[in-house]
Amino acid sequence: ETLHERGISQAKMTSIERRLARFIANERIVVPLIWKCFLAHVLMPFRGQRLSFVLDNTPFRDELTIVYLGLLMHSRVLPVAWAVMPAQTTWDEGQWNIVGRLLDQVRLHLPNTCCTLIADRGLAGMPLVKLCTARGWHYLLRVRAEHTCRRYFNGTLERSWKRFGQIVLRRGYRWYGRARVWQEETLDTCVSLLWDPEYEEPWLLISDAGAGHRQVQLYAWRMGVEATFQD
Repeated sequence: ETLHERGISQAKMTSIERRLARFIANERIVVPLIWKCFLAHVLMPFRGQRLSFVLDNTPFRDELTIVYLGLLMHSRVLPVAWAVMPAQTTWDEGQWNIVGRLLDQVRLHLPNTCCTLIADRGLAGMPLVKLCTARGWHYLLRVRAEHTCRRYFNGTLERSWKRFGQIVLRRGYRWYGRARVWQEETLDTCVSLLWDPEYEEPWLLISDAGAGHRQVQLYAWRMGVEATFQD
């Protein structure tokens, strides 16, 4: 690429940025109303398919937290619903009410569609499982090492509770099966425990749709979040 071509490319980008800035600054544009119509149009072709959505929290400086739901497509996560919350003050609406509202915004446009929600450790817990179950969505969640479980072996439940961190102690460890997780409010679910030699930490995954390589691969696609941020 010559310096001349690079200069033209930068000029085009500057022009695009100015155009977008004017669009955003236009007070006649009511984003929630436009987005509602836009979302209905965009999601319609996906009806009846198997879809995966990523739920995440993203801090913006020290001022805001963006709670968003994104559609996993190829190597990117495309945001489809979100809420912007203050980072330093109490939220007027509880976190799980917000998440439920975001799920409902998307679910409205996807009847008879198989949806799986993927979330990282900061959001994994029984409240999120209940939100998914109530809406007929599957879940694939990464849990923390300090969370507890009792595994099933040949149909028999272990006697004592163990932290996941006590089970996965070394690189190369793998275990797929069923377990009862969380002592406070228990859940029988499928568990995929994996510490790939290339990973800094083990992956501790729970899902209502089975355990094994498929769940691990699906969770790995969640890393499209980082590529989207880089974009």
